[in-house]
Amino acid sequence: MKNEILHHRIQETFQSLLTMDYRPELDEYLNDNLNHNLRPYQEEALRHFIYTQRLDSADLSFNHLLFHMATGSGKTMVLASTILYLFYEKGKQNFIFFVNSDAIIKKTIDNLTNISSPKYLFNRKGIVIKGRRVSIRVVNSFPESPADNTIYLKLTTIQKLHKDLTNPRENGMTFETLEGTDIVLLADEAHHMNASTKAQKEDERTWEYTINRLLTLNTANRLLEFTATIDLTKDELFYKYQNKIVYQYDLKRFMEDGYSKNVVLLRANESDEEKLLSAILLSQYRKYIAKDNSIQLKPIIMFKSNTIKKSNEVNGIFNDLIEGLNTPELHRLIKKGSLVYSKSQSIYQKMYTYYLTKDLEEVIKEIKWDFKQETVLNVNSKEFLSEENSLLLNTLESPDNPVRVIFAVAKLNEGWDVLNLFDIVRISEGAPRTKGITDSEAQLIGRGARYYPYCLEGEVSYRRRQDYNVSDLKVIETLHYHTINDNSYIKNLQKSLDAAQIQIKEDSIQEFRATLKPGFKKNDFFKNGKIYINRLIETSEEYYQTLEDYRVNLAFETTLDSVVEQDYRTGRERLGNVERKEIELFFTKEILQKGIQRNPFFHFNHLSQYIPHLKSIREFIESENFLGNLKIYVSIPSAYEIEDLTPKDQLDIFEKFLRHAEDSIKNNFMKQMGTPEFEGYSISSMIKDYVVQVNQVSGRTMGDIIRERPMRQHDWFIYDKAIVNSLESDMIDFIIEYVEKLQEEYEEVYLIRNEKQVRVTEIDGVRGFMPDFLLYLKNEQYTYQVFMEPKGAHLLEKDKWKQDFLEQLSEDPRVEILNENEKVRLLGIKFYSREAREKEEFRNDFKEKLLSQKSNLDVGKNN
Repeated sequence: MKNEILHHRIQETFQSLLTMDYRPELDEYLNDNLNHNLRPYQEEALRHFIYTQRLDSADLSFNHLLFHMATGSGKTMVLASTILYLFYEKGKQNFIFFVNSDAIIKKTIDNLTNISSPKYLFNRKGIVIKGRRVSIRVVNSFPESPADNTIYLKLTTIQKLHKDLTNPRENGMTFETLEGTDIVLLADEAHHMNASTKAQKEDERTWEYTINRLLTLNTANRLLEFTATIDLTKDELFYKYQNKIVYQYDLKRFMEDGYSKNVVLLRANESDEEKLLSAILLSQYRKYIAKDNSIQLKPIIMFKSNTIKKSNEVNGIFNDLIEGLNTPELHRLIKKGSLVYSKSQSIYQKMYTYYLTKDLEEVIKEIKWDFKQETVLNVNSKEFLSEENSLLLNTLESPDNPVRVIFAVAKLNEGWDVLNLFDIVRISEGAPRTKGITDSEAQLIGRGARYYPYCLEGEVSYRRRQDYNVSDLKVIETLHYHTINDNSYIKNLQKSLDAAQIQIKEDSIQEFRATLKPGFKKNDFFKNGKIYINRLIETSEEYYQTLEDYRVNLAFETTLDSVVEQDYRTGRERLGNVERKEIELFFTKEILQKGIQRNPFFHFNHLSQYIPHLKSIREFIESENFLGNLKIYVSIPSAYEIEDLTPKDQLDIFEKFLRHAEDSIKNNFMKQMGTPEFEGYSISSMIKDYVVQVNQVSGRTMGDIIRERPMRQHDWFIYDKAIVNSLESDMIDFIIEYVEKLQEEYEEVYLIRNEKQVRVTEIDGVRGFMPDFLLYLKNEQYTYQVFMEPKGAHLLEKDKWKQDFLEQLSEDPRVEILNENEKVRLLGIKFYSREAREKEEFRNDFKEKLLSQKSNLDVGKNN
């Protein structure tokens, strides 16, 4: 309750302030200098922060702030943004980042300073603010005379910082030397640093005392804390932070907004060995489903135990299982599983059904290759934390990283950042079932729930997109937690998950069914009416003449990772943004041939299916329409020359380009494109009863899930119920508000929920979509088919091409409805959104096009 009360208080306070005063717009330099665009909630966090720092009372009232944000929500991205803001707008140059773990420090050094790291947060081309190039320099102490355009960053553990300041050494950092220095303290995992508050007495020996003393050395100093797990149910913490939380975005809201995987509990009475094999098959099933949809995915399994002894024992069982796996045994297991789950809607039912269609000898070959000992990482030993193992653990998403399996006890519960973990398997049924253990497991589940962004139909999404689809791709948006089937354990786990606000779905599916109203099916509109869809034409070889027709970037920019990594490992102090230069690299024919040979997609018999105009690989290599016009620009440290690049370096760079080209060719090769000519299809053949399948939520509700909305009382809605999310339901409310006015102007008014039945394609393009609603209007003068689409704020810009299409329907003179007179019109209305400006634009567009007889006569030229 305290958490909810505080959340509402924060939101109401800032919303009223930002509305009454002003809403800080984020300067372009923030997104321009980050490696990824900020998400809407991250932008909102920064707006709250910027607002506090622009107030005259900032030094007194807002010098100590907390960002309370969920695991996986990108706290470090917000942290990086605050560094840029405070440097540029407040002149801050000295930053101390501290945390309570060496592992997190190593990860953060990579995130903030290592340009070759896949998780580097800043722009890889360098930080440039208003025309000035800015460098980040990692230091042990701050210089007396700081250089211009330089951010000084000290990264340390809180333990070491506390020790250095309370036991000063010669030339070391002391409280006295920092008195005249303007510093920003960045505390990650800040929930560990409240010992004095919890004890309700000041203690000079605590980390908290040291941090507070640093903050008060200078009124201009700032302390920004970041955490996902502050326990605001404790009075002392609630009262400490109630006026310090600048933004709150907890795990519940993070999951409701779709930025996480779904979390599903799998219970089964299986031996450890059977559980291991089930997890392997499920992991491989994920890989196959991804591959079937041209998605690159290497799913990770974690086997979690309570003791190192048990974990190592199961590791041995696992290795023996892989080595001894044979076709008859696998066939027996799959046949048994298919029978056991035949009448269920479990993921196992889908999995076993899928394997019944596969060549099991090939399946076993892949399992033995994918799960050989070299792909297994046991993190329990003291020797584990070597540089090589740390690199493997922090680059698990990389295609070059071979790891598929991790055996762990407790080393990875905090500070671990991995997106492609899809199965956590709980081993050791004899382990204690205490609340402390299940709390730890809930924390691990929260980390594993981080979403894996994948590319589908040319688009990468950082939010779930299969929740309401009947799609096998749900499996790559789901984390499965294979539990111990023990009632006391499950009860404690459920309490821990509730406390952590983790939404758990059962391994089952709920069906919502919408049925056409009997009265509507007797209506003349249903029997004789038409739905209009634009014609598609076959594309020809002439449409695909060059690689650029597939949106392949032939001026390809990249970074030489191997050289940067070699430089990074020397251990020498260096600029985070090391001085670099760009060179143009020309490949020899041998490099081009070798790279093509190593990638089966570019073998001629396969490539020619996507580039029908192509006559030979020689043409592909030499023609200016293809690789003959390729320009590769490589960013390398200034100390290196082009001659330092080995043939392997060059081959790696070319193969990186080929992967880019492969994705673009696959995603942009279509055999049909949209035209401005629309044809009519009978409504009775297009619009039918439909079913939506949704994963059930166990014992709780979600904020924006699919729900049934009874609609029998509304004659103008053609189905007995609307199966919609909250935004779609809001749009129906809008129609209800105006339906009487519509019925005054039109003899017939029908709203049709389009559940993947009517698809239109952009004119002169290949992208298609299914508008969520069709509004049918008819009076003595006109018959209108109106396309309407509700759109969340996060998709307004990304899906702008859809709105352009909708507006084009009534503006493009080429739009023609075949075999109809000029009384039949097509209209598109601007997106419906909860955003104030867009909602008002929708309202005005709706009224102007549909509720004025005069404007009706002038709108549209469809004929």
